[in-house]
Amino acid sequence: MRGVVVGLMASWLWVTGARAQEPEPAAAPAAPEVEPPPTWRFKQKDRPVKVVVLAGSIGAWPKQPYAERLAAMCQNVEVRNLSKVGFGALQLKQRFKQQFLENPYVNLRDPELEYWLVFQGGLNSVGTPERTNHDIREMFTLAHARGIKVVAFSLTPWGDDSDPKRWAGAAGLRYLRATRTVVDFVLGSLAPREALGDFAGKRAAGADAPWQPDELPEVAVDLYRSSLRNEAAPLRDVEVMRAALTKDGLWKRQHAALDEAARDAALAADAAEAAEVPRWFLRTELRSFDHIHPNAEGHRLIAETACPRLPASWGCTCPNTPVAAESPPEAPASQPPRLPMTTLLLLYPHWLRVLLGAPHL
Repeated sequence: MRGVVVGLMASWLWVTGARAQEPEPAAAPAAPEVEPPPTWRFKQKDRPVKVVVLAGSIGAWPKQPYAERLAAMCQNVEVRNLSKVGFGALQLKQRFKQQFLENPYVNLRDPELEYWLVFQGGLNSVGTPERTNHDIREMFTLAHARGIKVVAFSLTPWGDDSDPKRWAGAAGLRYLRATRTVVDFVLGSLAPREALGDFAGKRAAGADAPWQPDELPEVAVDLYRSSLRNEAAPLRDVEVMRAALTKDGLWKRQHAALDEAARDAALAADAAEAAEVPRWFLRTELRSFDHIHPNAEGHRLIAETACPRLPASWGCTCPNTPVAAESPPEAPASQPPRLPMTTLLLLYPHWLRVLLGAPHL
């Protein structure tokens, strides 16, 4: 039965546009598709925090996705999931504008409501990480310009040795680093030029200026280095990785200007890093039909990892959060102090003190 369910889910993602192996490098991102005008609206008046979730096919997962789990955990939140299968960062940015910012049924000026974007995308365009970060950064600035705050989830672990085109040898090292570039930008741990490359020149503040508050999320959640990754996976053979790198044309061109000693040092460091690649894959038991899409248990972990970091205004009750021990109630200030027992016994008659075993008082 489980196989039938997984097969149906895989078919659903394929029909809606996902490829079994999604992320591919590209010289230029695909043009965003033109979607029909939005007709959706928020409906729950008793939930004043309005949240839009935007991601690729991981966010669009149909069986207990993390968007549904966040809505169940957070009593003040109404969630609208705008995730779209197969969309990279540029397409998600366009969808954010079309379906949310330009939605006539969403009143962003309502003073009684609080609006948030939960973003977790970019894997479909991870082959061009600097361009991906540029589009994500622009999305964050668009949101902040309209008074929308941002929670950003990093990319989740992904990859497998059964996908040699991207994960064998030198290719695996490139995909690992591309993924980390997108992850670390979202987490705010890269300088602008590191995160954006040539796109840093498009920043209003200037290519070398520090990050501005509107370019980064209010809350960033690291899912890549979380319990979703296969931290205990066996390492690859370092010598095999060294041999693969020395045969890789791109690696040789990138290090051609180094002298022999520096090239040998770079080769040793890169081979050691490439050997660790399997430890950045999604845990096997958390996979659905491939190594990219977490199953329902994976989505539970995503929501529970994020929950403690979410804003207090969301009213979230996080599973497995330890409850602080209650202090004993203090006596009311008006209550008179209690007399010591020996003082009380002195007030008793002698026969009662004898009965209580204190005749000497």
